[in-house]
Amino acid sequence: MRAGHSSEEPRSRPRTSKRAEPDPFERLRENVPKQARSRETLTRLLDATEQLLDEGGLDAATVPAIAERAGVSVGVVYRRFPDKDNLLRAVYQRFFGRVRESNLAALNSVAQLHWPLNKLMRAMVRGAIEGQRRKRNIIRSLVRYARTHRDPSFRRAAIEMNRETMKAISVLMMSLSQQMKHPKPEHGVEFAMLTLGAVMQAAIVEEDPLYKLTTEGDLEEELIRLVFRYLGIKE
Repeated sequence: MRAGHSSEEPRSRPRTSKRAEPDPFERLRENVPKQARSRETLTRLLDATEQLLDEGGLDAATVPAIAERAGVSVGVVYRRFPDKDNLLRAVYQRFFGRVRESNLAALNSVAQLHWPLNKLMRAMVRGAIEGQRRKRNIIRSLVRYARTHRDPSFRRAAIEMNRETMKAISVLMMSLSQQMKHPKPEHGVEFAMLTLGAVMQAAIVEEDPLYKLTTEGDLEEELIRLVFRYLGIKE
């Protein structure tokens, strides 16, 4: 036995299991009202908050303003939600949950039509532009809320909520990958979706959009030209 070495085998360190990501919407799921009257009050609060976010942004959606718009007292708001942040989380979850369900239903319907990729892409780009323009103000407010949130688990969950539609689009596009000339379609589709989302965000949703790109039809044509040429889709 050498000096300074123990004859015992070194003990292996216990493995530490990775902590599960906290669910930032857990409180909302646990506190779903059971009584019809409570559900109605909840709906009125969420609707009122959405309206104020759409009309005046985050600064306009104060608790007193929400209570007044919903026709309830401030105390009712705080009995339903411990603070304004939890109310905004509920609005975020409901709004983008509905957007996701609507997008997935639309994609499923389009997939049944068996369109060629060029027609499919035009329809998807046009629908995305119209949807973002129609809901521009509230999307802007909720994106700003998520971006500036102090809770990293909420920021990650917010991003993940919006990825499901992108994944579904990518799957649908990859089913038609033979109509692309890109050397690596799976990489190309992912990058194209990222680019489309970033450009529409900058051109439509941001508070200082690129107005030269938002005239009727121009943005759609430029995005189509970009994606078609990048992926090698025949027009």
